[in-house]
Parts: sequence; C-alpha cells; structure tokens
Amino acid sequence: MENSCSRADRVGAKIKLIANSFQRIANSSTAEMGITASQSFLLGYLVRLKENPPCQHDIEVRFNIKHPTATGLLNRLKEKGYVTFASDSYDKRIKRVIITYAGEQAAEKTKVCLDELEEKLLSDFTPQEVAELHRLLNKLVDNAWPGHHCFDRGDEEDGDGEDSDAQSGGEDGEDDE
Repeated sequence: MENSCSRADRVGAKIKLIANSFQRIANSSTAEMGITASQSFLLGYLVRLKENPPCQHDIEVRFNIKHPTATGLLNRLKEKGYVTFASDSYDKRIKRVIITYAGEQAAEKTKVCLDELEEKLLSDFTPQEVAELHRLLNKLVDNAWPGHHCFDRGDEEDGDGEDSDAQSGGEDGEDDE
C-alpha cells in the first residue's frame, strides 16, 4: 500500500501522540493519590484476578512489558503496601502477586479518575463511533501483536495496554513506573 502521508499524518505518529497525551493526563489525574497511571492499570488487573492471582510473568505478557519494567512496577507497589507476594501452592518457585486491601482501595480511586478521563476523551463520539473505534483499535492490536489475545474483547480496562505500559514512556516504549 502506498503511503503518501507526511510523517505527522502517519497512524503510528498519531497513536504515539495520543498515548503520550493520555499517559501525561492520566498521571496528573492519579498523582494526588501517589500513583501513576501504569500502576493504576496494573492494580485494576490485579483486582479482577484477585481469586486467581497472576505471577510476574503473567503480568509481563498481559501488558507486553519486559521483566525489569514489571519488577520496577511491582517493587514500587509493594513499597506502597498495595501488593504482596506469595509462593504458588503447586510450584514454590513461582511467586503470585496478591493485591492488598490498600491496593484495592487505590485501584478503585484511580479507576474513577481514569473513567472520567476516558469519558472526556470520548465525549464527542456517538455510541456507534465508540464501538467502531474499539473495533478498529482491536484490529490494530491484532496487527501489532499477532496471536496474542491480551484483551478478551470486553476486558479492555487495563489501558489499555496501558502500560499498554504497558502504555508508553521509556526508551523501550515502556513506562518505568
């Protein structure tokens, strides 16, 4: 397919612009709680998996982040008292990431902020446009990450990727928070 778009008109450039803007606004929204958007997305994921806690590798795969990034995120959440680690009951080499009550409280507070932000971003869209946007974004995710089904259609509250840290940020496209 011929691409006659200028660099600024390319889809990738727009995605990066949106991701950076969302990350910056989300971080400022959650900062008063002493948490980053990336940490919030991870806490939301842990709340949903409270009955079957993931291990660090599951988090790395789910958010498409590297081991050092996941380690940093989890260590900072542990320092804040939002997560603990427990050995897997079947394989003691595996450490499960357990959300604490304080982590659940932080997840709920930041979810409200992030929901408000998303509502603001989509305020000029009709319900049909929002549905179409989700459909197209799912296609982009499928094209960018073939064979990976990190978003079970309808379970897209993690950022949505966020860093889709899974959202964006560091030199590897990852957020260090």
